[in-house]
Amino acid sequence: MRRALVATFMAVAFLSFSSITQAQSSKAAGSKAGSVKAGEQVFLHNCFQCHSTAEGQVRFGPSLYHEAKKPHPKKTDAQIREILENGKNGKMPSFKGVLTREDTDNLLAYIHSL
Repeated sequence: MRRALVATFMAVAFLSFSSITQAQSSKAAGSKAGSVKAGEQVFLHNCFQCHSTAEGQVRFGPSLYHEAKKPHPKKTDAQIREILENGKNGKMPSFKGVLTREDTDNLLAYIHSL
């Protein structure tokens, strides 16, 4: 009886620890990946003037609809980061010093959700 009780206690402790560890790693992964909701706000404050999120709707710049959707993204995250930091051939201004790393992570999360 005592062994069964100890085994049950150990199993509960292990499952509890596993759940906590998994939740923490999911939270860390989510923060690294960025927040879609926060990214939408970054988009509205910095990108919406020139870019649409509707398919085929062009403003001054192209629509960002499916820009980063897999399996065949138009642009990779690295390419988007490069464009945000340096601008693009006089067509798009640089956002270096305007967007933080967190802003960019959130914006990428939002673009991936489109």
